[in-house]
Amino acid sequence: MKLPEIFASPANVRSVLQGTPIFNAGDDSGEMFVVQSGEVDIVINGIIVETVGPEGFFGEISLIEDSERSADAIARTDCKLLPVNRHHFLFMVDEMPQFALHVMKGMADRLRRADKRAKA
Repeated sequence: MKLPEIFASPANVRSVLQGTPIFNAGDDSGEMFVVQSGEVDIVINGIIVETVGPEGFFGEISLIEDSERSADAIARTDCKLLPVNRHHFLFMVDEMPQFALHVMKGMADRLRRADKRAKA
């Protein structure tokens, strides 16, 4: 499943310049992002915990929990991002179960990588 193809719409693409914050810890949620091109660093307490590249996504946890952001997201390179708001996210979960499984797999992969880093 290629998330950029599902959400791609020229009117929907956000271009973000290298070094620009996409959101900060404590911000209200409301959308997750799919990376169409470029890379985004996910930063917690000043430490890069993940770098998300093309076809990856971020910001889904606060969208699922309806909670504030737990990390900063900063454009590592110039990026093109596809925002997915809560309404669209819930529609996709309802109408396309493969989407929900894809998001869960991405979250599980991220958790496994974090677990490996913690054990190192």
